[in-house]
Amino acid sequence: MLGILFAILCSFFVAFATIFLRKSYRELQPSIAFLFDALFGLLIWVPLALFMGISESMSWNEAIFYAIMSAILSEAIVFYALSHGELAVTATVLATYPVYTVIFSRFLNNEMLSLTVSLFVFLAILGSIIASLPNQINKNEFKLEKKILWPFIAAIGIGLSDTISKGFINRSADFSFLFALGFIQIPVAIAYLRIEKESLIKAVKGVVRQFQDYKFALLGGLFNIIGTGFLWLSFSFAPASIASPITGTNGALSVIFSRLLLKEKLTVHKYIGIVLAFIGVLGIAVLIS
Repeated sequence: MLGILFAILCSFFVAFATIFLRKSYRELQPSIAFLFDALFGLLIWVPLALFMGISESMSWNEAIFYAIMSAILSEAIVFYALSHGELAVTATVLATYPVYTVIFSRFLNNEMLSLTVSLFVFLAILGSIIASLPNQINKNEFKLEKKILWPFIAAIGIGLSDTISKGFINRSADFSFLFALGFIQIPVAIAYLRIEKESLIKAVKGVVRQFQDYKFALLGGLFNIIGTGFLWLSFSFAPASIASPITGTNGALSVIFSRLLLKEKLTVHKYIGIVLAFIGVLGIAVLIS
């Protein structure tokens, strides 16, 4: 039950992160936004890992390997995908990541779900995807083109990263992975800056000088890091094929928050998606508790 609680907290924080990022989207280059995301990770994840406990006997080579995979697959590529194509379409495709987590978890981590639990997992994933669909659905926007290809790659990357990270967390039974990830994201962020030909010093100075203009982007990054921290905590107490679909309901929550905070109108299909997502989460919580 603790794993489900952490997964729900992850969903809430990531939903708030989405709201802030939507208000500020494209204020920062994705590589600069990822740099500050990585800095928040260093400041939050490392102390959390030390508090929760890490093992001195753990294979740090293995921890660093999986941390690099996670930093690239579930963080850097996602930031890149969000900077290409329409945000509404990208968000919908990214909402499919729990599908890949469930599939990979079955074959890589041997996670088996009962038929009843699988049904509620399916409802949670389906509801999340439906709730994330644009208000006006245009089939042409979902054609397999470059702008849609990167979100698909990112969704698969998140699913794979979550699965292999969960496998390592199961073996280590501590917070070595989170500790390593807090540090590893920094060099990955610097490499990302070099790829986009951005200067590290200029990027930091620019954000500090224009903090007022970038405050929503930075708050979005902060909430994203907190939410992701709860994701790894949930993986310590629940199977990835259970935790991931629950965390994936952040799309449905962000729709609700958009209605309450931004006064955005909701279409019928979004209401349907929200209901399905929360029926799925409630069913999982009841069956697993």
